[in-house]
Amino acid sequence: MTDIGIMSYGIAVPYLRLPVKDTINVWKNNNVEFINQHFGILARTVVNSDEDTLTLATDSAKMALTNSSLKAKDIDSILLGSCSTPDIFKSNANQIMSFLSNKHTYFGCDIRSSENSGMSALALGYSLLKSQLSKASLVIGSDTLCKNIFPSELRESYTGAGAASLILGTEDILAKIVGIGNSNAAFSEQCRTEDSRFIRILANLNTAVIQEGLVKRCVNSINNVLSNCNLSLNDIDHFVFPENIGNIPHILAKALHIETFEDKKEFEKLGYLGSASPLISFLITLEKAKIGDKILVCGYGHGSGSTAIIFQVIKKPDFDHNLNTYLNYYKNIDYASAMKAEFKLSQPDIALGTFI
Repeated sequence: MTDIGIMSYGIAVPYLRLPVKDTINVWKNNNVEFINQHFGILARTVVNSDEDTLTLATDSAKMALTNSSLKAKDIDSILLGSCSTPDIFKSNANQIMSFLSNKHTYFGCDIRSSENSGMSALALGYSLLKSQLSKASLVIGSDTLCKNIFPSELRESYTGAGAASLILGTEDILAKIVGIGNSNAAFSEQCRTEDSRFIRILANLNTAVIQEGLVKRCVNSINNVLSNCNLSLNDIDHFVFPENIGNIPHILAKALHIETFEDKKEFEKLGYLGSASPLISFLITLEKAKIGDKILVCGYGHGSGSTAIIFQVIKKPDFDHNLNTYLNYYKNIDYASAMKAEFKLSQPDIALGTFI
């Protein structure tokens, strides 16, 4: 059977950064040391006035195509996983394709499953190739959640934006997909209704909610993919979890009885990137992994569920640049400048009711 996997990849994150201390110094609603040390976040990415989910997605896609032997005209399916698209009616994926090529004979659609959207898109891309409905699929996970967090919200200091693009195919692959697992439930944690800009918290941000939502779903999806592949945790060389901030990775590692887990320091000046978080974390891991290593990547979307995918490294990436070089190119700005860039100097949404 022909292996299906990643042929190329690219990422995009905003150039601007907002230090955690600048946000907390304004609202006095959190502890700088707690976020810096307990969450491991020093700053978050800031979406500039000329950036959104689509521009970041397009930039990451261009990088993936630059690193690939394929051209945009060779892509016959494009899947955008995002929960912060600028348009909720027409296809945002098709808009991205129009930025890349004038081709029209392709399959394109948006995938929305809160912050698990990127992983869900990856699973669908794999299924398109597996069923031979597609030969080369451009899979994108992109979010600008910082624009959807209202000023003074507790997550404002560490929620950012970013995008990752992966080209799936069957030739000259860097890492093959070994198997996929899922676990979903309609657990009401967060939501964003049709007429609302900002994400609403439906359940308190506490340990019990994390255990019932993220931990239960992720452990279930990880066990599901291991069972599907006839593998055990001992067969996995690298673990990538949905959130790379705070104690979440360590809580999951403990729940799975994983004794050693390496923190991703690359996110300390990025923050939480939503649908792009597990994908960017995976690509960072891929660049460090050895040939033959197995990488388990787990995503999670609040109020949606979890998707886990196991990859096996086939060959090392041989691109002109590594991701760390790109991620370390940034400029710090102050809180007022960030609010201006993200168009938050406007009247906040007015709640219609407790759960709306």
